[in-house]
Amino acid sequence: MRKLLKLKWVFKNLSAAVLLSIGASGVFAGPVILGGDDLTDHGSRTAGANQLGWKYIELAISNLLTNQTRAGVSTSDIAAIGSTPNPSFTGGNAGGAIGSAADVLGRTVSYFDGATAINQFFANLISGAINPKVIWLAGTNAVNNIDSAEGAAITANAAVINAFVAAGGGLMAHGSGGDAYGWLSALLPGLAEGGSCNSTGATLTAAGQAAFPGLTNNNVNGNAGPCHSSFSGNLGGLVPLVLDASGLPYIIGGGGSTLIQCGQAGQPVCPPQNVPVPQTVALLGLGLAAMAKLRRRRV
Repeated sequence: MRKLLKLKWVFKNLSAAVLLSIGASGVFAGPVILGGDDLTDHGSRTAGANQLGWKYIELAISNLLTNQTRAGVSTSDIAAIGSTPNPSFTGGNAGGAIGSAADVLGRTVSYFDGATAINQFFANLISGAINPKVIWLAGTNAVNNIDSAEGAAITANAAVINAFVAAGGGLMAHGSGGDAYGWLSALLPGLAEGGSCNSTGATLTAAGQAAFPGLTNNNVNGNAGPCHSSFSGNLGGLVPLVLDASGLPYIIGGGGSTLIQCGQAGQPVCPPQNVPVPQTVALLGLGLAAMAKLRRRRV
């Protein structure tokens, strides 16, 4: 009798887990756009319209917000990490860049500046106390952007960023070097970020055009501003979105269903864009198989 009751308890809880996996099987991973740029620094606002690099940010954020699938009630549209508000939208100010992009789009921004605030942001994200649709990392080489302490705090929370994207959140980042992309190197040790970059004549790839419709070459090439680093090596689930003049990827990422960690040993298969993340479907199959096994044992 005791063994039968135990089997009933296991069966009941496994059924709940399977139901959860059914609910999760329709979840899309998030869209991602990561650049070796400081287009936060090379932009401004004129007569209520974003110019140059800030126009790129506006268009990219609009796409991210449209294609993110983060579940639950949102506490803000955008979480800006590494900047403070700049209500006057001062040119060359990272906080002004994201604030102006959000303002034009009619979206809300919450700002988290300083290592302590950034660590608390990620703790609250884990607990569910806050739930933004998009995380925006301010990058480097502009005013009001990520410093070394903030970069270390972001890197320490690399796994949380990865989980946020896997759960449907959108992600955008700028900059170069460890302060900007230490977190990405932590997730993808085989990735190399740095070296030369020349945005003159830079072009969107076919994947970039598909993932971010509305962006044109003039939004990402020298007409918008310079780039400072490119990406090579193991890109995980990320693909080149923009190539510089030498054919080096200087903006990487993907549209809906982009997983950062995938395709390598011990990682899930990288899904095609705009389809549910496959490991949730695999989990459903495992759950059903285990239920069938328990039924046979019970009989």
